[in-house]
Formats: sequence, C-alpha cells, structure tokens
Amino acid sequence: MLIVPVLLGWFVLVVAGGVWAVRRRLRARAEIRLALERAGHEVVKMQHRMLRLGAFSVWNTSRSQFVFRVVVCEAGGQQRTGWARWGRSWLTDPDTFELKWDE
Repeated sequence: MLIVPVLLGWFVLVVAGGVWAVRRRLRARAEIRLALERAGHEVVKMQHRMLRLGAFSVWNTSRSQFVFRVVVCEAGGQQRTGWARWGRSWLTDPDTFELKWDE
C-alpha cells in the first residue's frame, strides 16, 4: 500500500512542474511585450520558438530562457522584425531581456 502515496506524490510533482513551466512562459511573453512597449514599439506578432532560435545560439541559450520571434511597428509606422530572449542563463542569475533586430 506504500505505492499509492508514492505515485500520488509523483503525479503532484509532475503537475506542479507543468504549471510552473506554463507560468514562466506566460511571464516571458508579458515581460518581452512590456520591454518592447517601453521602448516605443507596438507589438504586432510574437511567436515562441523552441528549436529555431534565430539570432541566438543553441550553445548560449539555456533551457530556462525563452526565445520569441517578434514583429513590431515603430512610431513612424515602419515594421521591424527581430528575436527576443528572456530568462536566466543560470539558476541563481536574474532574468534578463535581450533583443536582436534583423538586418
């Protein structure tokens, strides 16, 4: 009868991890949108990218960093596309925001 509490504990752990991951991704989206709006851009489109990281390398992007393809409209009405990354590179580091525009 010890197996039921162990399985229940694992189930709770897996569900809690999934909820944490979804909340982190939603926070990343909100933080990137906020940083772009503070810079005077209107966000037209944001797409989360898992495998194609664009301007960011697989070698320097950790699993706790989120990469988005962004399309924004500048104050003059011109559209601009780029890559945004938000998150932490190490567990103890603070979350950071990086933006690289397409040429």
